[in-house]
Amino acid sequence: MSLVSITEAARLTGKSRRTIQRYVATGKLSLSQSDATEKSIDISELIRVFGDYLKTDTDNDTQKNVTMSHNVMTKNDTPDIEKELLKQELALLKERLKDKDAHIDSLQKAMLLIELKLPKETEPASEPQPEPVTPAVTETVTPVTTKKSWQFWRK
Repeated sequence: MSLVSITEAARLTGKSRRTIQRYVATGKLSLSQSDATEKSIDISELIRVFGDYLKTDTDNDTQKNVTMSHNVMTKNDTPDIEKELLKQELALLKERLKDKDAHIDSLQKAMLLIELKLPKETEPASEPQPEPVTPAVTETVTPVTTKKSWQFWRK
């Protein structure tokens, strides 16, 4: 992470100082402040905004075009090791999916048992038992009424 001044950034990009300051003011280019007074710009920000920039070689004062690039692997360039790892990961994910489905099924069965909606499979059908007969009461008992203290008018 190299920091350069606004003047140096203008020289590297081939833009004017005012253009760099305008980019900073509009937010297209971010500014770093190392000290309270010194404002500087990261070189990676210059590359992000302007792409290529010119770098002068201090030994022989020649300018070189500096570019940033990254390698993009095509479908045919994928190594066999990565393919095997992806196959293993896919098999693991399929196994976890089966386990999840089995767990969901067991939870559904448990819910049905809780709600008594699942018929009992192992228990044979039993004969209905007659209800016990309660003896009839021949005497009637009159309830005793008690008065509350606030019911003084009742007799």
